Amino acid sequence: MTGPTFYTTAELARAAGVTRRTVMHYAELGLLTPDQVTASGRSLYGPYALRLLRDLLDLRALGMTLEEARDMVTLRRATHDVSGAYRHDWTRADVPLDDERLQALQGRLRAIQSAYERQAENLARFDRWLTKRFTGTPET
Repeated sequence: MTGPTFYTTAELARAAGVTRRTVMHYAELGLLTPDQVTASGRSLYGPYALRLLRDLLDLRALGMTLEEARDMVTLRRATHDVSGAYRHDWTRADVPLDDERLQALQGRLRAIQSAYERQAENLARFDRWLTKRFTGTPET
């Protein structure tokens, strides 16, 4: 049986479709932490780091600030184990964010969700139009 796969900084960046510098920047900010550091100082990241990195990229694409993204990563780390599985046994004491930060985060998430819901119908309409346009299906 083989152990977990580890990514170097460059491999993690390649797997997520970002630059090595982006991974290093997120690591410097404490948003990503290596699972291992070799004797020569090389950072190695496990599969969960790829999930966190992709989450960070998605959150940033949705318009969240780095601080909001940091809070989301903190919340995920507190409620999930290192493999990324949800921990059903987590308690409020496991979450190192105060209630004010959590309420602000919830408000931001609700605003993003509301904007997404408003745009979902438009996106579906545009997709139908583009599908018709490029498949030659006549307008109905």
